[in-house]
Amino acid sequence: MVWSFVLAAFILWGCAEDPVYELGEGGAGSLVVSSTLLGGTEGEPGREYQFTAVLERRPSWFRVEWDFGDGSPRKIVIGELAVRHRFQGVGTYTVVARVYEHGTGVLWATGALVANIRFTPPPPAMVTVPPGSFRMGSDRDFTEQPIRTVVLTRPMMVLPTEVTQELWTAVMGYNPSWFRGEKRPVENITWWEAIDFCNRLSVRHGFRPCYLTRGDTVFWDRTASGYRLPTEAEWEYACRAGTTMDTYAGDLRQPWGGCEEESVLVPIAWYCWNSGDHTHPVGLKQPNAFGLFDMLGNVAEWVWDWYSSTAYQDADTCNPVGPPLGQRRTVRGGAWSMGCFLLRASARVGMSPWHHSPAVGFRIVRMP
Repeated sequence: MVWSFVLAAFILWGCAEDPVYELGEGGAGSLVVSSTLLGGTEGEPGREYQFTAVLERRPSWFRVEWDFGDGSPRKIVIGELAVRHRFQGVGTYTVVARVYEHGTGVLWATGALVANIRFTPPPPAMVTVPPGSFRMGSDRDFTEQPIRTVVLTRPMMVLPTEVTQELWTAVMGYNPSWFRGEKRPVENITWWEAIDFCNRLSVRHGFRPCYLTRGDTVFWDRTASGYRLPTEAEWEYACRAGTTMDTYAGDLRQPWGGCEEESVLVPIAWYCWNSGDHTHPVGLKQPNAFGLFDMLGNVAEWVWDWYSSTAYQDADTCNPVGPPLGQRRTVRGGAWSMGCFLLRASARVGMSPWHHSPAVGFRIVRMP
């Protein structure tokens, strides 16, 4: 919704002159608050930003009262739609603009914008994974069939660990995790929150965001340079790192097993047998051949694709992106609370994009 507001503001403010109308009948209307904040929402303490009240109609003599939600005095400007403001501290602030007919004091329109004011974290170190082909799926479960050769034609940069609580909090300003610790993976987040994080981190680092949200629909701009969730195929390719077995350390003794000791899992994954019923700091287990940690276990990871139990039957084999529609998004990799069957490179689970639990987090990728 924020991005559609920014687009509307750009179109309206780009006109040669705003139309002026005499005050008519009716109550207060609505306006859009545009800004020079990054992406319309992201800023840093101590920097000055411009805020503009964008509306299709306004009285001939008006004033705008601005409340920035940070405890500073209200700013009142007469005959001007724009104002500049500097937030002094870190926080999430609701900026409210109210337009009045100045002579009568009648409220004409009101609108608001949420400003996320944080110090921008440095770009995270990422691992470049080359393009290639691999055998996707397995014969362990019908949802992973048929096994087919998938080709990924573009390299990608992958965060070597799951997104940590430290990075999440630096960008989002809150920590929803059940098991707290800066170096532990963030969890208890929805799929929607994960893509919001991707967009916010992208604009802070000067990349074009990948996702545009309109209501309950998300559009992925595949030409964008920003951070995003991997596709299901990209995730499995990165997890396998050139291997063809249940895990990148080898096949499981009991591939349909539950919470039991598995010699190939213990060195590479936190799962129900060795996790102690909680997450662990990222990067403590052995990485795969691409240098990626915790691809299996610790927390399961949201990916882009809609989930379908028959998704592989008619799927593309070149840069697949999953079904066009669905009710659940796909989760990969298994978690600290899960048994051996779900800690395989090919294992798939579908969850509502609104689902959140202490067992689900994510990692990010982007194009070089």
